[in-house]
Amino acid sequence: MPTHAKPLRRDAQRNRDLLVAAARELFATRGLDVALDEIARTAGVSSGTLYNHFPDRNDLVDAVFADRAATVVRIAEHALSMPDPWDGLVHFLERVCE
Repeated sequence: MPTHAKPLRRDAQRNRDLLVAAARELFATRGLDVALDEIARTAGVSSGTLYNHFPDRNDLVDAVFADRAATVVRIAEHALSMPDPWDGLVHFLERVCE
């Protein structure tokens, strides 16, 4: 979501969060090709609500993995700052696999 976008109403943010959580769960168990209508159903919202927040599948995939990618970057930055490269690598692998 663009940083200049107007903040969502509380109900709209809740629906968006439900959609991302449902997509994360279904992507993890069934892969990225799961039907978008099924994601909406699992989230308890209409397909129209899904498409209002995420006009295409890529937008939803980006939202699902955005926080994960940011976490991996933070872990990598910390690992790179460690004095011993081996300890940094071990730290990185352990944290990412958690």
